Amino acid sequence: MEFSLNKYYYKSEDLFKRLPSDELAHLEKTIQQKSIRKKKMLFKQGSHPAGVYILTKGKIKMYQSNPGDRETIIYFYTAGDVMGYRPMICQEAHPLSAAALEDCSYLFIPREAFLKMLKQSPSLSNLLLETLGHEFSVWVSSMSFFASQRVKERIVLALLKLHEIYRPEDGGKVIIRLNRTDFAGYVGTAKETLVRVLGELKKKNMIASEGSKIRITDREALIGMLR
Repeated sequence: MEFSLNKYYYKSEDLFKRLPSDELAHLEKTIQQKSIRKKKMLFKQGSHPAGVYILTKGKIKMYQSNPGDRETIIYFYTAGDVMGYRPMICQEAHPLSAAALEDCSYLFIPREAFLKMLKQSPSLSNLLLETLGHEFSVWVSSMSFFASQRVKERIVLALLKLHEIYRPEDGGKVIIRLNRTDFAGYVGTAKETLVRVLGELKKKNMIASEGSKIRITDREALIGMLR
């Protein structure tokens, strides 16, 4: 079976840039520029949504807290991704927490301004439906894979997805900078198991690593493990 990473990874674009120019100009009047330091929380699981976040620099992890202070990381957001609108549309609390993996900058649209625009703009509604549809398909495929595959295959898929998440905009070398605790929380395995599997992949020259940094050296070989 041919492997396609697009089935498991969807990079959204800043959907607000696709709005008609007049609507975008109106929305820009409400936008606030903000930043957040590494390891600080953007919002907490169970909190009331305050608005929409458009990440312009850095990376954010979305995670669920479990007993014993363990984290299950559900998703990583990078520059251009939009966060926080789903619970507002559903009129629910945030189902996940969001924290900065590194120093981040973002644009913030207050709740009232976003909901007002949503009521007035069919374009925004259609764009949100399109994005939600893509993300849901990717989420279902990823959850199905992680539920049915062995831990080694889950780690390999995670590496391939992280390779895209950490891909620099200038097309330079991709270095995955993620500590082993967060990596294990993303895969859903023990840290010791993750370290062992990464060691095996390193011995086979599929990856190179130094500290928390990982670089894929044989992408085709990794993909071959998932076919």
